[in-house]
Amino acid sequence: MLYIRHTVGSRLFFETTEYNINQLGNGWGISFLIDKESADTLIKFRNELNIFHVEGDHQKTWYYSSEGKLEFLENEGKFVIFVDHKTVYPV
Repeated sequence: MLYIRHTVGSRLFFETTEYNINQLGNGWGISFLIDKESADTLIKFRNELNIFHVEGDHQKTWYYSSEGKLEFLENEGKFVIFVDHKTVYPV
């Protein structure tokens, strides 16, 4: 499961079970399909996003971008967040 939350107050902006996480040089690209309204919210808060990837019952990975770099391909409904920090921890 992928959760995208606000860094302040942990408000949930978006969640999905269908996503891809790809290594890109020293960072990662996290992509998923999204509607325009949700994409607009993520764009508005681009510098205040925490991304959590939950794998099973025992591991959570926290990603974030120090630069707020993202891309919305509106014609495809595809959103990509480029992150440069990753922390894995047990839950």
